[in-house]
Amino acid sequence: MPKKPVTSTDELIRTLMQVEAAAARGLEQQSLPRLRQQIYVGGKRIDIQKLPRLPKSAATTVHRVKASLYGAKPPVWRRLEIPSAMTLDLVHMVMQAAFRWGGYHLHAFETVCGEFGAPDASDDWSERTDEATAALAQVAGAEGAKVVYTYDFGDDWRHDIVVEKIVPAEPGVAYPRCIGGRREGPPEDCGGIWAFNELQAGRDDTFDAGEVTEYLAGLPKVLTPAS
Repeated sequence: MPKKPVTSTDELIRTLMQVEAAAARGLEQQSLPRLRQQIYVGGKRIDIQKLPRLPKSAATTVHRVKASLYGAKPPVWRRLEIPSAMTLDLVHMVMQAAFRWGGYHLHAFETVCGEFGAPDASDDWSERTDEATAALAQVAGAEGAKVVYTYDFGDDWRHDIVVEKIVPAEPGVAYPRCIGGRREGPPEDCGGIWAFNELQAGRDDTFDAGEVTEYLAGLPKVLTPAS
């Protein structure tokens, strides 16, 4: 009677490893299309939505947003009124002025419509759409909508921008403007949020919303309220 072939332990292990590798490749091939249709916004993975058309009403409204520096203790935030039709490349400039950043580093916006950034500033591993092609009202079209603005991928300054209200523009008022806030922002290259929290511990709150509005003076656009 012929003997059955004996399978060594090493051969069995190799076979199991091959089976596991094949299963992993199959799972990856199934998962990748789904992952490409999703994005992280503030650490939460959500399905990417198609960029909607800019609503006509955006020409005469402003987004009242609260922009908070993530992880800051005590909290650091700004309440800003930004033209709804302002494109993200200009919102980037608003955020730079509001938190007194110097523009020395890369930045990006995480939105429900995908990730946006400057077309001439790639970090070689992220796919970003030109930020000049999308307006605030398109990526954050309703109250409660959230956009994440990250500046300096080394220190990783994350700003959570939440839409509080969308209101008609006031006659003769120049936007964007700052109408409130707390505490000064971090200095450039100070080592990230943990280092900044140690730096600001015990310091007085000297924030002045009027000063921020002055910094924004190069960007204002007077909107005509709808009749």
